[in-house]
Amino acid sequence: MEAVRPSPDLAAEVWEPTLAAALLGAERAPPAAPNPLADLVTEADPAAALLARLAAAGAHYLAGTALGPEALAPLEARPALGPDCPPAAAARLHDLLTEGYSARNRVEEWFDGAAAAGCRPPAWLLQLLMLHRDRLPASARAVTGAELDWLARACGEAAAQGSGAAEASDWTDGTAAERRAAFTAFRARDPEGARAALEPVFRREKADLREALVQALQAGLNAADEPFLEACLDDRAGGVRQAAQHLLPGLPDSRYAARMAARARAALSVESKRKLLGGTTHALCVTLPEESPDLARDGVEANHGERQGGGARAALLRTILARAPLHAFADHPPRLWIELALRSEWADPVFHGLFSAAKRTHDPAWAAAMADIVAEAYEGKIAGVRRTNQVLGMWVEALALLPDAEWETRVDALIRARKIEVVLALLGQGPDQFSERFSAGLLDWLALVTRGSDDLRRDLAKPWVIARLGDRLWPSDDQAAAAAAILARLPEGEGDRLRTQLTGMTRVLELRAAIRRDFRPETITGGTAQG
Repeated sequence: MEAVRPSPDLAAEVWEPTLAAALLGAERAPPAAPNPLADLVTEADPAAALLARLAAAGAHYLAGTALGPEALAPLEARPALGPDCPPAAAARLHDLLTEGYSARNRVEEWFDGAAAAGCRPPAWLLQLLMLHRDRLPASARAVTGAELDWLARACGEAAAQGSGAAEASDWTDGTAAERRAAFTAFRARDPEGARAALEPVFRREKADLREALVQALQAGLNAADEPFLEACLDDRAGGVRQAAQHLLPGLPDSRYAARMAARARAALSVESKRKLLGGTTHALCVTLPEESPDLARDGVEANHGERQGGGARAALLRTILARAPLHAFADHPPRLWIELALRSEWADPVFHGLFSAAKRTHDPAWAAAMADIVAEAYEGKIAGVRRTNQVLGMWVEALALLPDAEWETRVDALIRARKIEVVLALLGQGPDQFSERFSAGLLDWLALVTRGSDDLRRDLAKPWVIARLGDRLWPSDDQAAAAAAILARLPEGEGDRLRTQLTGMTRVLELRAAIRRDFRPETITGGTAQG
């Protein structure tokens, strides 16, 4: 098709008849006369055809220079991924996106609700979403990612990282970020193929990219990766060595794991003696390791502060235990190792080394044993272990290893026992989201404590835990109302520390409940949403 030449006659040929038709009425206007832009109008409906004529003629008129009809060819249709969300939900997303960093978690919660409801933001929000595209949560891609990619193409911009276009690209070409994203997607699809493709070209890459590509092997990590990762321990770049040192403990049958197991057994053993009157006593024997090039190659080094403080060898012990496979301690049950660790003069490095190993492997037997033993120690039931804040901190860490439901069960028992100090410490960790049942019990407990003495309320406010509960409580209307009632009944007292925290908790919980309410089925299907 030939380009339309700017001509003084074009206004008379196209614009003026179209304008006259608009004034006369679409149904009464005569058909458009042949003109260079006529091929762009394909609508059968007279009103739609008139609007198309106006748009084509107006765009050409405003452009003022050679504008061919092909320049007005439309893109592919905008992907239709579901009906528009209700107006209230759309307005709320607009407010969240314009509130800045403080609303980031709420934006993620909004998109979770939209995905569950099967609806999307309306078109009028796409421009604002484009401005925040690089900061949107991962859950946003399932809801509006295709539309944002469509809009990016329309504007001549690149697709977002993690989009289908990025995943389909060649991982050997592009910027470092694009290559890492493409290789990560390749690794997720084909772990063996990705590593096989990486090995022959790896040494030719720059150090920062080599480090990023090794880190990407975390996805689909398996025993076949061991030779490559073992070779990376001798890489000239420290970042590459550290990346390999981070991944190798995840291979319990590797040579790396065998070296760590041997070092753990050399550093830690149990000496058992039979009593004359029956029974057996156990003692933990600790041999602190020495620094060596072999340890440094495997990532076992003390930092500058530990060397200055004289705790370098204890730091080496903690790192060895943290990276050792738990089968290195199979000679005795987890309970014995943990109890002896707490009694040892080296309690801190031994306990935290074993704790890190249990956390890394998600071993349920070790997690349960740690939670049980440290709880008993804090309650004074383990001989030789004093009740200290350090032991309470260990209890908090140990309980955090348990599954969410079991953590809630144990904390719920402490709530019923009214152990405010312990409960507040435990609430500093634990699940990111509480169940509805646990949330109701926790709010009942808060209501009880806030109606108690001034000393109880001061104890409740000290650790600044209450303010953060709004992000974790179950976001229902009932829980939000319960939180508001606690705040309303709070007695006036000196200072506003507790009131400030309860106010923040209530506001966040009310907002989360409102977001959830926006996506209720009756809201989506009640005629307020636009398809």
